[in-house]
Amino acid sequence: MEVAVVILHIGPRVLVNKRPEGTYMGGWWEWPGGKLDPGETIEACARRELKEEIGIECGPLTLLQTRQVEYPGRSISLHFLLGEPLPGAMPGEHALEHRWLTVPEIRELQFLEPNLPVLDVLESLIGPI
Repeated sequence: MEVAVVILHIGPRVLVNKRPEGTYMGGWWEWPGGKLDPGETIEACARRELKEEIGIECGPLTLLQTRQVEYPGRSISLHFLLGEPLPGAMPGEHALEHRWLTVPEIRELQFLEPNLPVLDVLESLIGPI
């Protein structure tokens, strides 16, 4: 399975969203993202998921890292893309609960485990503050 994950930042602050209660890992925090549809590119999926989950659009995206995560009976390729929101981008009316946080603040959250190693890479690029 292929999953695109969008890491948007404004300076040292990074967008994270909370998974809805009643869903798999509900209440945990993560970056916006989701499964690629058949024939969809990683970038197109990232942009679609960002629009669906938060309601905003972003500028150019750069592949930051790809991680392979193994679960019983399945393997997932997580593609982490880094970018910035378009100037003036505002969350949609039905956006998931979200926050703009620094990497140290994200480390204090109940954050999905497969995303944790990417925090070190992210911190080296945008800083801890």
